Amino acid sequence: MKQINSIISAQFKAVCRKTILASTLLCSFSMTANAQTQDGRDFSIDGFAAYEGVAGSNWYRAGGTTGGAGGKVVKANTFSELQAYLQAADPYIVIVDHDISTGIKCYVDGINTGKLLDDQSGKSGVETTYGERIMLAPNKTLIGVVDPSTGKAPLFTHITFVMQSVDNIIIRNCRFTMKGVPVLRTGENKIVAYRNGKQIEVGDPDCIGIQADKVSAKTNWGGHIWVDHCEFFNGDAANKDRYDGLLDCKNNVQWMTFSYNYFHDHDKSCLWGKGDSDVYENCRTISFHHNFFDNIQGSRLPLQRGGHVHYYNNYMLNCEDGWDIRTGSVAYEEGCYFEDTKSPIRSDRGGSLNISKAEGYDCIYKGCDNLMEGYTNIDGAKISKSLPVTKTDWVPTQTVASYTQHYLDKTEDVPEICKKYAGAGKVEIWNAYASAIPSADAAEFDHAIKNPSPLNGAKTYDAEGNEMKDAATGISLTEQASLKETVKVEYYDLSGACLSTPHHGVNLVKKIDADGHATVKKVVFKEK
Repeated sequence: MKQINSIISAQFKAVCRKTILASTLLCSFSMTANAQTQDGRDFSIDGFAAYEGVAGSNWYRAGGTTGGAGGKVVKANTFSELQAYLQAADPYIVIVDHDISTGIKCYVDGINTGKLLDDQSGKSGVETTYGERIMLAPNKTLIGVVDPSTGKAPLFTHITFVMQSVDNIIIRNCRFTMKGVPVLRTGENKIVAYRNGKQIEVGDPDCIGIQADKVSAKTNWGGHIWVDHCEFFNGDAANKDRYDGLLDCKNNVQWMTFSYNYFHDHDKSCLWGKGDSDVYENCRTISFHHNFFDNIQGSRLPLQRGGHVHYYNNYMLNCEDGWDIRTGSVAYEEGCYFEDTKSPIRSDRGGSLNISKAEGYDCIYKGCDNLMEGYTNIDGAKISKSLPVTKTDWVPTQTVASYTQHYLDKTEDVPEICKKYAGAGKVEIWNAYASAIPSADAAEFDHAIKNPSPLNGAKTYDAEGNEMKDAATGISLTEQASLKETVKVEYYDLSGACLSTPHHGVNLVKKIDADGHATVKKVVFKEK
């Protein structure tokens, strides 16, 4: 007998996706998504994230960072779906083509303070939505697809993405903000979620937090993380403690690249190392290149404690305190441009820095104040301090002999390049996915809910904040409408001849729903 997985409703859609997408598209996705070019420029993975690691160690991964390559391609239409797929044990390539928030309304005293009101009737206060946490599991890719009607990549609002003791994650072409997320003040700001009828604290209001748990903080648990062409922002500096980091890294995190990201309108941007105890040997290896910091009126661009960082071709504009290389840090800088920033770089507080002196690739300062010794502003602007440099001879090839670096642009070109390419929606990396976005798949969603990663045991919550045991309450009315009953299915071979039953191999399947709407797809059937 011939095997036919299904021919009706959501299950039919699952067959189409699993056979066609999984068997033919996934390979091309993994290749084209990692080999995108625009204007003749290569935007594929490079830096430390491209490195496999040390064979025999816990952080070794053949092929380097691959994310969800080889897993199913799924579309997340709701927060519940996004949470279930990213927390599932299976590898997934998760596609999102619209903004997603938690969707659970609440009322705070003001957007900039975010304190929850005791009275949640809506009679007073400012409306916002509760926050929530997604505990990412290993082997995931999250791709944002630009909405053609708005021209913008999807915005994730009030969702903190946590990578705790996991590895092999890719996030590209997404926007993140915590602006307006409600918090309780208990020593420090904590996100307040609404779960099973109760308000609970779920963590720091970071957009993305990468860390280990307390047990494995200093063990070689993993890494291999690539965050590329994303946008991060929160609020202004009116209340500097209102929000936490945009992209924070703590504990033992290896082989990461953060490239072509846009950080703006925030106070404390990126904290790498939670304190002076987080400085043990090889605690972090990070490539940070072609990122654009704009109007960061605080600090941490980043604040680096411990680890090894390759910092090149980044652009800093109208910021306060910049890259602070502190206790136990080792860094290498190439071709960065700093403009109208108070303290762009300093390494006089326990860190060490190697600065490229190659002609055309040294630092450039314009309108800045406190500069490293030996430097002046190209526009002649006066400086207040000349900061000493604690020197090192470290370069990335000392750590990884095969270190990859696609581009080292001349410093004078960096502002134009970063303004053009840094951020979400700037480079058409989503095109490899946009033409084959799968339909809502209740069966796969249900599978993801019932099979969370054993590493975090994270749960999935529905649109009312109730724990989900299956997908029954997770498909929206809109999605249900798209899963209309199939009343007739016809099969054809590739020549167009009608078949009484599908044959082994590729078939043309014509599906007619209750409204008379017909769709035709290629589907592969296998012998049982």
